[in-house]
Amino acid sequence: MQRRDFIKAGAIVGAGAVMPGCLSASVKGKDRIKVGLIGCGGRGTGASINMLNADQNIEFVAFADLFEDKIGPSISKIEAEAKKKFPNQAKNIIDPSKVQRFSGFNCVDQLLSMKEIDVVIEATPPVFRTPHYKKIVAAGKHAFLEKPACIDITQARQMLALADEANAKGLSVVCGTQRRYHRGYQEVIKRVQDGAIGELLSAQCYWNSSGYVGHGQHDAMEKRGILKGLQPDDMEYQIRNWFSFIWTSGDHIVEQHVHNIDVIMWALGDNRMPVDVRGMGGRSTDLPTPLYGDRFSHFAVDFDMGEGLRIASYCQQDPKASDEVGERIVGSKGIMTTALWGSACKITDHKGKVIYMPTGKMAQCMEMEHKFLLDAIREGRKVNTLKTLVNSTLLAIAGRMSAFSGKKFKFEWMMRKSKEDLVPKQIAFVKNPVAGVPVPGKYKLV
Repeated sequence: MQRRDFIKAGAIVGAGAVMPGCLSASVKGKDRIKVGLIGCGGRGTGASINMLNADQNIEFVAFADLFEDKIGPSISKIEAEAKKKFPNQAKNIIDPSKVQRFSGFNCVDQLLSMKEIDVVIEATPPVFRTPHYKKIVAAGKHAFLEKPACIDITQARQMLALADEANAKGLSVVCGTQRRYHRGYQEVIKRVQDGAIGELLSAQCYWNSSGYVGHGQHDAMEKRGILKGLQPDDMEYQIRNWFSFIWTSGDHIVEQHVHNIDVIMWALGDNRMPVDVRGMGGRSTDLPTPLYGDRFSHFAVDFDMGEGLRIASYCQQDPKASDEVGERIVGSKGIMTTALWGSACKITDHKGKVIYMPTGKMAQCMEMEHKFLLDAIREGRKVNTLKTLVNSTLLAIAGRMSAFSGKKFKFEWMMRKSKEDLVPKQIAFVKNPVAGVPVPGKYKLV
């Protein structure tokens, strides 16, 4: 896809304005952009590799992680990718002998104190996204934030305010909802918004997978001795196994299924929010708790969007269950189906005849999201996609709250009155007893 066409895809763009030159994060045209990584696990390392593949005129200057043992392997993987793909530029992209390394509970503050950093990749466990982004904005840095935006309604309110604060400071922020940067998705959804499938009647989204995220990761850490001496009620154990615990991840409906919910929200125009929410779910996997966390293994949620339109949301992580990941919108004249893998983005009539299907090679969307951010920084354009991610995350949070409690409620009630706050009062290497898997009908809706 041509660059001008990519930028024209307005559904992924925030406000477009010239950034004030006085910011510490300002970058002149062809300058090498200095990058700091917060969160050196698999996703943070992967995002860094995506960024260097998208734009080689960058330099990784600092790495921060709560756990020192994650930093070295992350640097090594990024360096190996740079040497493999861009051997003549690798030393400029990352020089392990020069990068700053910060670990411990004050590692983020140490990294953000570096004036030379222009943009930060934030890819820590979701519970830390909000407090870290608050510090990133205060430091005047541009940012790439992984999904989800937050884990509960309390953090969501804070993130909406931070999106406004970033705008006021002229800071760009792009989020890791990579489907919005996929040409197949862009072309199909643009046609849906232009009326290609007629009046929208219903929508469905799925992330049903054949494995419990956190199973293999836990076992690998245990085999390597990383979890030795730790118990499931230790906060360090829970943070290292963040994908398995509710307070660290928001549960998989928030941490993972938000991708699919986000696609439906995008197709609906991003600003249409539910009237009522009714969810259900549970933990059907026989992986023991709290050894493998306390979260649900499956959710099914009905979002009443008003005017007769409903979204059916399904996500599952039960070992050996059937896989299905994608999105579907039924209209009066046709059906949209989308999926990130394969050639599944298309519009058909009600009998299955293909009306439209994108053709040609698709750029790697997990690279294009970084190109979009870095191009904007160099050109002095302000882009801010945080509120769209917060809105999609809010639907996932509402679905989880309804499924945990077994209660149907007004979305407006959650936005205005809910006091849900999943974050422990103390974040430290202390004991943090797990209450157990939520039981619908007993779990209190607050």
